[in-house]
Amino acid sequence: MKKAIPTGAPIPKSRGSLGASREAGGATTVSGPAGSAVAEPADLSSMAEPVTRHALMPPAQDFKYLLCGFDSLDIGLYVEWGADWPVVLRTLQQLKDHAKKLGEVVEETCLGRNYVIFPNGKGDNYAFHLQFTEYHLYIAKCEKFTSSPNVYLSINARTMWGKGIAYALDLAAKDVNYFGGKIVEVLPSRLDLCADFKLSPGLSLPFLETHAVCRSRDVRPILKGGILETCYFGSPAAPIRIRIYNKGKEVLKKGEKLWFADMWGTGDLEDIWRVEFQLRRAALKQFKINDFPDLWQKAGGVWKYLTEEWFSLRSLDNDRQNRRAIHPWWLEVQNCAERLGNGQHISRDFSTGAQTSALFYIAHIAGCLPAFAARTGTRDYKDAILSLGKALYEHWSRRDFDKEFIKRSIKLGHAVEAGEDCHE
Repeated sequence: MKKAIPTGAPIPKSRGSLGASREAGGATTVSGPAGSAVAEPADLSSMAEPVTRHALMPPAQDFKYLLCGFDSLDIGLYVEWGADWPVVLRTLQQLKDHAKKLGEVVEETCLGRNYVIFPNGKGDNYAFHLQFTEYHLYIAKCEKFTSSPNVYLSINARTMWGKGIAYALDLAAKDVNYFGGKIVEVLPSRLDLCADFKLSPGLSLPFLETHAVCRSRDVRPILKGGILETCYFGSPAAPIRIRIYNKGKEVLKKGEKLWFADMWGTGDLEDIWRVEFQLRRAALKQFKINDFPDLWQKAGGVWKYLTEEWFSLRSLDNDRQNRRAIHPWWLEVQNCAERLGNGQHISRDFSTGAQTSALFYIAHIAGCLPAFAARTGTRDYKDAILSLGKALYEHWSRRDFDKEFIKRSIKLGHAVEAGEDCHE
């Protein structure tokens, strides 16, 4: 059944923390986007430690919350095609072949909706790539879906912020119907959750490198002229990845998303930074997000997990990362959990995906066993298993199994014990 989805809307703007405030015990906290200095009471004998502790923080100015919500969403669609699917398939193939010769081809549906068909699809599964104004639609050649979706929908940012998920999905249902299909089930596949802030001054790579506490060791910065533009934490294929980048600069450079200025409520796009978490299907599954009611109800809890347990920015006030104070700006980032919905605590369940993957590899190894036995002349399967085990033992005794284990665990999004810190 097609899932009912609440219509999304941008979250109202509110002002973040500004200036200085008096804390209990007589200390004054000055908070800012990338810096927070705590001045200890005057009777302390030494001011050297607080100065050293915060030396790497940029000058504290101010930070202001602008916006948070769903920036983009990919959806797996389980579609039943009609009796004329062979004709539709042949037509799509002809249009694709035409696009290969002449470039992208523009077509129009009977509803007067224009779309572009591209010469290439998406990966091995989806042969046809169609782009409408509101989204990209990828269609597989198979007439019937199995355990995987046979149509893939990728909603663009402007539609997400301006119209919402329900609008996009209803429109997609009509477009799919034009090709003779009926959506029978939808599955959230990839989600980008984000929050935008006006920061003064902006972020720097040294600041992020020294203050970031992250479950992934993979850090990939992008600088231009020595100035930070984007910083990724997490590998590209990982279930969870964070991207912290200068969104205002991106909007000005490309000129394609100037409508964000209206949503931010400002014409000053200097140093507007976005914190954006990218969640793939594996992570959504671990959060038990299998339909849109799940997504809507758990968005706040997911943000809470991401900004508290998976990644955070912390002051340099303790040798142990998990005991360091949360950076004042990051506290405001964490508060977006309530703006996204119910910020209740939720955790990730790694068991289901891990078990499925393990069964796949068991089946794969079992399928290879007869071929291995034939090449070693071991006819009895018990002897073949023992012989294979011995060969594997000798293979890994000459290689770093632990390093490979850590690498594969990180890619799966599993926590790995490494000293006192836990990474994934």
